[in-house]
Amino acid sequence: MRRASGLLGMLFISALIWGCGEKLTEEQLRAKALDFENKEQWAEAAKMYERLVKAYPKSTRAAETLYRLGITYANNLKDFSRAVATHQRIVKDYPNSNYVKQSTFMIGYLYANDLKDLDKAKTAYQQFLQKWPTHELASSVQWELDHLGQDISQIELQLGDTPADKPASPQK
Repeated sequence: MRRASGLLGMLFISALIWGCGEKLTEEQLRAKALDFENKEQWAEAAKMYERLVKAYPKSTRAAETLYRLGITYANNLKDFSRAVATHQRIVKDYPNSNYVKQSTFMIGYLYANDLKDLDKAKTAYQQFLQKWPTHELASSVQWELDHLGQDISQIELQLGDTPADKPASPQK
């Protein structure tokens, strides 16, 4: 009798623990993530996006979810290393998605502007131009490459303007 009640008690505890890990649908997880975003609860939104991709890796929206996660890491949590890793997951795991080009650009951008790893930025930008030389982002990628490592305040604008704090060069 004692053995049976012990077994019954363990089954009850197991059921409680198993029941607490509620299985939400993809739509429910996405709605929760968006709700956290709307409340500007960025860490919770990131966790929910991670949970969403883990639960539904073959979803038609998995790459989109990772892209939102990467942007959340970069823009809101300022976790640039995780942002790069998330965009790299898109490139590796979802090579045919519509987000691969933007993610490849973002990898270069984050390396150049936030992580200050110019060699990795250059590699990412060059890969972008090799794969998609006519893409609408190609001119931005080329501009980034041309000005890699330069302080934006020292770069003359494409239209011939000079930064306000730098006097124009005299004409000869």
